[in-house]
Amino acid sequence: MDTKVKISDDGMWTGKKIFIANLVPGGVEMIYSTERKIEPEGAIWNSSLQLTQEEFQALVDAIHKDFKPSEGKYTEGKLEGTERHLQDLRQILKLK
Repeated sequence: MDTKVKISDDGMWTGKKIFIANLVPGGVEMIYSTERKIEPEGAIWNSSLQLTQEEFQALVDAIHKDFKPSEGKYTEGKLEGTERHLQDLRQILKLK
């Protein structure tokens, strides 16, 4: 199966549009899930979109190719990890 993912911003909508399709003999299998619905608090969650492993991987690859993490969140997480690593090294080396 050949899965294709396209992420676009057409300027008409404030979010991103994601198109997922499988190229199959004789055509294209489009994967759609555009319904939005408000459920009462405590409702059981149903999956919004079900993808095969290959389709999911194509989506993740497209996201990583076209979008970068928010700078603040990425930097904060990276700094916290570095600080923990330095604390561990201090304990191992008995510097503190």
